[in-house]
Amino acid sequence: MKSAYFFAFLMTIILPAIAFGQQPVIINNPSDDEKPNQISASTESLIKRQVLPKARKHWAANDACEEDFALNGAATGAFSKPNSKQTLVFYQFCQTGNGFGNNGLVLIESGVIVGSYVSEGGWALNIKILPDINQNGTNEFLVYYSGGMHQGASGTGVDVMEFSGTNLRGIGWFQADSFNDEDESFGYKVTAKSGKTPVFYREKHISTGDNKWKKSGKSAVFKLDKTYGKFTALK
Repeated sequence: MKSAYFFAFLMTIILPAIAFGQQPVIINNPSDDEKPNQISASTESLIKRQVLPKARKHWAANDACEEDFALNGAATGAFSKPNSKQTLVFYQFCQTGNGFGNNGLVLIESGVIVGSYVSEGGWALNIKILPDINQNGTNEFLVYYSGGMHQGASGTGVDVMEFSGTNLRGIGWFQADSFNDEDESFGYKVTAKSGKTPVFYREKHISTGDNKWKKSGKSAVFKLDKTYGKFTALK
């Protein structure tokens, strides 16, 4: 009996300590200078053989889409089912205007394409994995877009996405940074508190040049905007 009381007492100390000590997940950090993950020659060949012909057919009627195929990074994780090892590749098929492009995502498992999706969005930049911030057993991921250059200004937007079965679901969008020839450039350090409904925070940082940043203001809760890219299955 005493041991049961002691165990219950111990849990009242340990569990709050664990919850209090849980660190927010860093979603985006302006000081990170990460390059897209390299894609193996075999994966590139697989996509060019099985995805590219279908992408050409899908966008054949779009006169503004002149093919300029490029792979823009890959992420490895359990995206569509728990405890799996999958690779998610982000590519750009063409640019259709200043800051606009037709893009695709390819999901690969054990050397086999298990999902292929297309979207009309921004210029494709990169893709990154997230560590299951909504605690449903699979990894979310980030899709980075450039908004092009407009009157000396440019910026980067990010879609937070996940799989729901075989479909892609957008969680939301946030601005990662903004660059301007005349005004100061800035970026956001974005973090998330994991949970069934994650809570997002952002902290503004000002660029001081040469990838140096200084904090400007405190971290505060914010809501993601509506997802920018709308991916559908490529048939």
